[in-house]
Amino acid sequence: MKVLSQARRICGYQLRILRGNYKLYLIPVCLFVYMLNELIPIRDFLFSVNEKASPFLLPFIFNDVMLTASIFVAAMLFFIDAPFYDKYQLFVIMRGGTSEWVLGHIMYIFSVSILYMLCLTGISVLIIFPNVCLSGEWGRIWTTLALTDAGEQFGLSFGVSGYLIFEYRPLEAMFLVGGLGFFICSFYGLCLWCLNLCVGKIISFVTVSASIILVTRIKYLPEWIMYLTPSAWMDLNNLSKYARYEIDVVRAFIILVLGCLCLSGIAYYVTVHSDISG
Repeated sequence: MKVLSQARRICGYQLRILRGNYKLYLIPVCLFVYMLNELIPIRDFLFSVNEKASPFLLPFIFNDVMLTASIFVAAMLFFIDAPFYDKYQLFVIMRGGTSEWVLGHIMYIFSVSILYMLCLTGISVLIIFPNVCLSGEWGRIWTTLALTDAGEQFGLSFGVSGYLIFEYRPLEAMFLVGGLGFFICSFYGLCLWCLNLCVGKIISFVTVSASIILVTRIKYLPEWIMYLTPSAWMDLNNLSKYARYEIDVVRAFIILVLGCLCLSGIAYYVTVHSDISG
């Protein structure tokens, strides 16, 4: 318990450092501007029909492979420096211990992943503001976009999935997408950590980014590539036992949880036994 308590304090210390980092403010702002530009057709549609939409845009965003790739590449900018060692961290290691320091930074990756998905949820609501209403149902807007070609007429770059409308309740879809996003961000962050120590930051960032960006070409690639591209799993339309890739929601969560646990163990072992902690 003492080790976990110390690790939590180190995680909190790292989060306080993040508060003074420009990335905390610049990345969400740039992401908001980019997403707003891509999703202007939805705003135009809302103003045109003079209707308010329920605040459940987030699950549909990941139907757009370009938006999906951009969202996860942006998230990796928070983890590019993993394991976040600098000259000041030496004093933290000396006071807290190497194991506690490593565990604290693993907790930090999970914490930032949660905060990132919460931020993304907030951005998705801001995009349709002020034409948003508090409702627990999909509502007429999302149903209309899913069942008609209204989105195409207004120039929407992706289709609102009718599969989501009929197979999931709104809050269920939000929690599933939020959970998948959390584990995928954490998985990629831990991948960066392990690869940074083994092959360097440039190669590791290129490798992880390639896995993310492959989602934009996934339909042109062999189906087994789906297993190497977790970013593609955010589209719930493709996470069904009836989907062509044969990865359902349960299997995706199992793979991601086990992957995060394995990568956490590898990151811990490699970091503790590397010169960085000495």
